[in-house]
Amino acid sequence: MKGGHPKKTLAPTTDGLRQAISARTDMSITPRQEKIIKLKESVELTQEYTNEIIGELNVTNEELTITRDYADAIIRTVRGPLLVLNKDLRIISANEAFYNAFKVAPNDTENRLLYDLGNRQWNIPKLRILLEEILPEKNTIEDFVVEHDFKDIGQKTMLLNARTLQQGPDKTSLILLAIEDITVRQQLEQQKDEFVSIASHELKTPITSVKAYTQILGRRFRKANDMKSVELVEKMDSQLDKLTDLIGDLLDVTKIEAGRIQFHESHFDFNDLVEETVEELQRTTEKHHIEQELQPSRTVYGDHDRLGQVLINFLTNAIKYSPHADKIIVSTAVDKDNVTLSVQDFGVGLSKEDQAKVFERFYRVGGSDQSTYPGLGLGLFIASDIIKRHKGRVWVESIKAKGSTFCFSLPMTK
Repeated sequence: MKGGHPKKTLAPTTDGLRQAISARTDMSITPRQEKIIKLKESVELTQEYTNEIIGELNVTNEELTITRDYADAIIRTVRGPLLVLNKDLRIISANEAFYNAFKVAPNDTENRLLYDLGNRQWNIPKLRILLEEILPEKNTIEDFVVEHDFKDIGQKTMLLNARTLQQGPDKTSLILLAIEDITVRQQLEQQKDEFVSIASHELKTPITSVKAYTQILGRRFRKANDMKSVELVEKMDSQLDKLTDLIGDLLDVTKIEAGRIQFHESHFDFNDLVEETVEELQRTTEKHHIEQELQPSRTVYGDHDRLGQVLINFLTNAIKYSPHADKIIVSTAVDKDNVTLSVQDFGVGLSKEDQAKVFERFYRVGGSDQSTYPGLGLGLFIASDIIKRHKGRVWVESIKAKGSTFCFSLPMTK
């Protein structure tokens, strides 16, 4: 037992009584006197045991108090709003951050049903789904978004994390509910996306004009047989194309985040799409030969241009990240349910860490040679979203310094 209370060894003080009984054995002791002596002995033994039990209980209560104070201190120290609920969703305790964030008082909070707080302002349908349907099944919920318009504090977007705990010997269920107010963060994200969208649109107009002027200059230099100037103008035109692609990626990301990216779906021959795209990209590289290993063609249903955008991204990455190789392999595989496309390069490859993050927004492969590979880290994020919206999946297989194979599969059903 912790607390510096060693077990006591009971040493009854009735030895004298026992000696008295033995000493008087030779004397004539009445049965009544003998019973009285034994009764006194039992009472004293009982008192000793009682004192020891009380001492042990005091230690136990002290430890429970320390544990409870420790848990309460943790709850009070957490910076974000935190609630402790019982299994009936009544509030056992809340921290100061909760009271400050949601403008409620402890007297109006503790021992009340969560949904009854603030004149039932917390009776939120999505919150009820979280606590009554999802949490009992999973026991842990992370990053569950709930939006609600509170009467006193206005519109809030909350990120909820919940966990069910079993407490004490009777395994009483408790629920920890952590609440993060992400309203401001969400507003800033929205403002940023709107700025990027507006800036991208504004940039497109002058770039289009500059591109037109370069084409006019190219024709004039060609007529004048000034081939050196023609070469420079063509390089300028190529750089403008890259800038246009970057702006297009920024626009696509803002559309994805806002849920406004549009798809124009139809039936088309998948191999035709692959062959057209490979032919187009082959013109951009003299060093790499793009080999095709295609199974018999199948008709798929989807957005022809968006799926072509995914393939272009895979191929341009394969060219960019295999500067010392001379071959890229594009292959397809078909079964009764899916068509799968793979683009294999023999370049720098990816580490396990990079493979897990390469489809995230703005993620770029790190390393000492990172500056060698330009880009914003948006292409694979956009490609991944396009495939997911086609109900497909996207993945990568790679070995560091030996190359990578980027793949996506699409369901054959409409």
